[in-house]
Amino acid sequence: MKRLIVLAGLTMLMTGCKKKLTQFYIDYNSTVIVQSAVGQAVPFNIYTPEMETNSEAEFESNNTRKDKIESIFLDQLKMTITSPQGETFSFLNSVEIFISSPNNAEEKIAFKENIPSNIGSELACDLVSVDLQKFVKDDTFRVRVRTITDEVIPQDVEVNLYTNFFVDAKLLRK
Repeated sequence: MKRLIVLAGLTMLMTGCKKKLTQFYIDYNSTVIVQSAVGQAVPFNIYTPEMETNSEAEFESNNTRKDKIESIFLDQLKMTITSPQGETFSFLNSVEIFISSPNNAEEKIAFKENIPSNIGSELACDLVSVDLQKFVKDDTFRVRVRTITDEVIPQDVEVNLYTNFFVDAKLLRK
């Protein structure tokens, strides 16, 4: 009997000390315009408008808050041409994507090099493994896209920039 009580006590102690975590995703969409006037093999930058994070509401709906966040990593960054119809990313040689916020200096978050000419209208970028919680915790952030083209663009190209962040956080105690 004594052994059973000790075992039950140890079990309660061990389960009571465990961190209770929640994991969820936050995604954002933004539009950028690649202008036709850009020359070949010339690096140029495209900025998204500032994006509101709405992180407080996202955290609350997942039973957590800013101070409980363990980490936030980019899980996916995809670029999709929305206009003109039928346009492809064949004009791109390489792309780099950076994030910044009012309280944090810019950091590289994704890239794609040696983009093939048969790429199509969607481009999944390679991700940089960096904890991005300081950006997503801010009220707004901005994305900068740096591109190098390998052909002349005859008309402006509208691109949807989709970012998906994986959040790991402690749950609020009830």
